[in-house]
Amino acid sequence: MIKYVGNAASGGLSVGKIKVINRRITGFKRVVLATHREKALYEAAVILAKDELHRLMMGSDGEHRDILNFQLVMLDDFGLNRMIQEHIAADNGAARSVEMAMEEYCQRLKNIGDEYLMRRTGDIRDVLGRLVDILDGRSRERFKLTEPAVIVADEILPSDLASIDRRYALGFITAGGSYQSHANIIARTMGIPSVCGVDSEILNPLNNGRKVCLDGYSGEVFVNPNDGTLALFNHRILQEKRAKLSLMALKEKKIVLSDGDHVEIYANCNDPQDISMAVNNGAAGIGLVRSEILFMKQSLPTFDSQLEFYRSCIQAADGKPVTIRTFDVGADKPAGNVSVDKEPNPALGVRGVRLQYIHRELFETQIKALYIAADMERPINVMIPMISLEKDVKDYLDMAYGVRDRLMADGVIKTDGITWGIMIETPAAALISDVLAKYVSFFSIGTNDLTQYTLAADRVNVGAAPYYDPMHPAVLKLMEITVENARKAGIKVSVCGESAADVVCAKAYIDIGIRCLSMAQNAMIPIKRHLTEEREKTAVR
Repeated sequence: MIKYVGNAASGGLSVGKIKVINRRITGFKRVVLATHREKALYEAAVILAKDELHRLMMGSDGEHRDILNFQLVMLDDFGLNRMIQEHIAADNGAARSVEMAMEEYCQRLKNIGDEYLMRRTGDIRDVLGRLVDILDGRSRERFKLTEPAVIVADEILPSDLASIDRRYALGFITAGGSYQSHANIIARTMGIPSVCGVDSEILNPLNNGRKVCLDGYSGEVFVNPNDGTLALFNHRILQEKRAKLSLMALKEKKIVLSDGDHVEIYANCNDPQDISMAVNNGAAGIGLVRSEILFMKQSLPTFDSQLEFYRSCIQAADGKPVTIRTFDVGADKPAGNVSVDKEPNPALGVRGVRLQYIHRELFETQIKALYIAADMERPINVMIPMISLEKDVKDYLDMAYGVRDRLMADGVIKTDGITWGIMIETPAAALISDVLAKYVSFFSIGTNDLTQYTLAADRVNVGAAPYYDPMHPAVLKLMEITVENARKAGIKVSVCGESAADVVCAKAYIDIGIRCLSMAQNAMIPIKRHLTEEREKTAVR
């Protein structure tokens, strides 16, 4: 038996045969042709890559389809194409130029320090790797499984998951990748155990067909397990199946406090598919729909694409409350044509609501689509991110009400189906929440940003991790102020940050008066179990 230890990337247990897929090729020889011929080869490779992506999209749906669509958009990205063309002009050859541009472009995104952009680098490497394979004449055949297997690879790419037969994927073990890579995010959504960062020795082709035990919780991998290890894993897998059946009984369970108040569990979602899963898992509502996900589908979302998206989200919620966040994009999340000049500290720059002054038409189009979707389907909640000034809220709502009045005057809508709210994610917003409450009907506390801005600790900077603490007294104090001001104004308040799914944080939030917690849909039932057990213990005492 050989034991490897990597990084847990997707929880779960698995036992099965290994299928090794090692796409690493060394010593590949290239001949660089005349510049004009290399340029023509590159342009032809782009056309072929687009054709392949279109074919993959035909058999995909949900997040897989969105990721492939994002890759199509990247093939037309002006800045990336210009970078590649400059390298070709410097006689580097098309394939090498794509590789060089890929490294430069991905490094720029990493330097920004934004978690979302770091995840996008995997998608960019995937699509540009496809281009390099075409130019080098290498096979682009993706994973093909004809029987259940645990895939061992250098890295799992998003396009791999778009073509894989999920019935046969027992687990993923990779030498590369990271917890936040899109492939592992999808693996968690699919419920497939995954471990990344394993020693590259595991890629040895001799491991093909060998039995492996995979622990997606601890990051442990056992190749050729002994009888004891195998029996233990099979026993744990059986226990896990029973536990899941028991947990599903909590789907409709209500969390009732000793004072009779109810705590509602909502879900944070990206798209209609997420929303459907959340509702099926017992979500009382959707506390956050990230509308900026539309920028993954096209560089600048059109009115028609937005209207269809919002209507689909409302329909998927099956009558449950839906809260959509207006575009949360900006310098640290460059999207489409929405960008400003390079900023020295983008996290504190022109983003979220602050973009209304330079991209008014973009937000007016979004507001129009939201009002029409609400009128056609049913009322929704809409919240505005990155608030620090009263003026920003007032100006945005003036713009929104202007759009609404014009739609009503033209007979496009008959009802005002939007209830407006704001995100409390800066200390300034929390401290003036009594003033801001005059303009809106609800607050949603975004603990991710509130914590990093309060403690001056970048939430994706490993070095600052000791300072990033959502349970810090200063953060809790700002939340208490917000909850009290919301209570005085008679408006609702919820939490939609990652910490809502943390048991210790959730209990603290309930203690300060929060009665709605919104989190990733796969965290809802476990948090219900913990909170229910805690309340039952308290009642017995």
